[in-house]
Amino acid sequence: MTRGAPVHVQRTVVPGALLLDPVTPSGPGTPAAVDLDAFPVRRRYRPARDDVHGLAGDPDGTVVIGVPQGTGYAVVIDARPCTETFGRLAVALLDGPQLVLVPPGCLYGVQAVTDGVLVEVRSADRGSTRERWTADPDDPDLKIRWLRPRRTRTPGDDRSWAALCARLGAPAGPRRDRVTLW
Repeated sequence: MTRGAPVHVQRTVVPGALLLDPVTPSGPGTPAAVDLDAFPVRRRYRPARDDVHGLAGDPDGTVVIGVPQGTGYAVVIDARPCTETFGRLAVALLDGPQLVLVPPGCLYGVQAVTDGVLVEVRSADRGSTRERWTADPDDPDLKIRWLRPRRTRTPGDDRSWAALCARLGAPAGPRRDRVTLW
């Protein structure tokens, strides 16, 4: 993709989270100039079918996730306690050129829906892994309905939604917002 090339942008129910499609210049949404070169690939993962890469988030930096091979089910959760949309969840199927721009303070994860999935995580800077937020994707308090069924389990205290809420000074309890498809 060339620097600053037009990208089809679709807003989501999570403010600042955007679905980017560099191939579809028309249709619903807003064409915009997004410099994807500013977000080099920092990590690549090959989760097995039905496995989830994530949930992770950067409190200070924007992350762009994509699935250039296979099909992935992307999830973004607003983990910014100061917003009215705290706990809101948006999901999308990614395959090929579509990308999801995840704003600072949101969690993201991708479930491998097919075999041979490649998940790419892009960011403007490397960021500290110590500063990165994480939560168990199968935590029953998150109430995520993954596209491919997964078992529910009780995560360790360090990876639970409740622990992340406590760390953020957010209200405790299960994530209550409904799922919204892009």
